[in-house]
Amino acid sequence: MKSNMTNAQLSSIIQANQPILQGLAYKFTKNWEEVQELVQETMTSSLKFEQNYDNNPRLVAWLYVIMKNVYINGYRKRLKQIRYEQDRVSGFKSEGCTEPHVQNTADHSFLKKDVKKLLSKYPDCYYALFTSYTQGYKCRELAEMYTLPEGTVKTRIHHMRKYLQNKLSGYRTRA
Repeated sequence: MKSNMTNAQLSSIIQANQPILQGLAYKFTKNWEEVQELVQETMTSSLKFEQNYDNNPRLVAWLYVIMKNVYINGYRKRLKQIRYEQDRVSGFKSEGCTEPHVQNTADHSFLKKDVKKLLSKYPDCYYALFTSYTQGYKCRELAEMYTLPEGTVKTRIHHMRKYLQNKLSGYRTRA
């Protein structure tokens, strides 16, 4: 048999039991703000699910079950958030950072411009060969594409890399 009580009547009865709810909330947490929040969420949830309340004298037991479920759901949510934050921090640590960081895109764009400028000093066939290599093509594939011996391709790439390393030494990070 479902409740014949109105929402206002149930609300006033729940309000009268608020001190009891606060005492029960202290079993879950000792923080005063968290107790107040837990009681508030319990009262809100109880009014939301008033159709499930049978008009019996065990109102406090029903509210306790709601409070327990609200607390458990909040606890699980906090754990999930903590795990997420720890995963993000561990991701930064695996990249060698001790704190979350922002990628410096300005240095990257200056580096790209300088590399292009330096590569433009080489003949076009060298430039095309090197850019193809940096895009992931293997030396064997490049040798076939440019009809050059594989050793020549490797030598040209090696010379260009050494040239760029010497000219761009100012971009190296000092430890």
